Amino acid sequence: MWARVDKVDRIRPQPDGGAIVLIEDERTAAAMSRVPALSTLIATARILDARRVLELRYHGTGEIRYAAGAAPPMFLVEAITRAGAHLADRTGDRITYPAAPAAVSSTIDLAFAELAHHVRIGIGQVTMAAALRTTEERRRRAPLDLDANPAGYWTSVFELSALAFAIRLASGDLAKPARLAQRIVAGQEAEGSLATEAPE
Repeated sequence: MWARVDKVDRIRPQPDGGAIVLIEDERTAAAMSRVPALSTLIATARILDARRVLELRYHGTGEIRYAAGAAPPMFLVEAITRAGAHLADRTGDRITYPAAPAAVSSTIDLAFAELAHHVRIGIGQVTMAAALRTTEERRRRAPLDLDANPAGYWTSVFELSALAFAIRLASGDLAKPARLAQRIVAGQEAEGSLATEAPE
């Protein structure tokens, strides 16, 4: 599942004690391009999580492969390789682009800003604050279950986080409100707002 930020798809232990961690993306190239900022954020988050898994379970020995069912657009190839994963075919056996690890903070910042604008425009709001309130209210009325709908769940978490990021960027507060966004999307937070929550 392409949007499963909280789990890696497959791990192939290697004879040297390391592993190849596979992240799978079954989408078509058109689906990957539908909302470029969302694809970038989710791919980067999944790769960073896979790096953590590799570090914790295999002492950092091994590699991460992003196994794509279709040839990803170049913006996504760059995000994947910068985050430290090799791009591979759908089986994960053949590497099509090698990893080229580099800083990803500017990529993440830009993607959050672009996703916030995409969401704001998509729901017809003039301000980020209004878009955030509307999106929070929608999620509270219709919570999403992580196991039943991981793509919808993580999309909503990133949309809420992006809107909060845009508001906090404008105010100079660059906190990461992901935990509250997860609670709102899961229907576990009835009162708190990403617009006013203190940084975690």
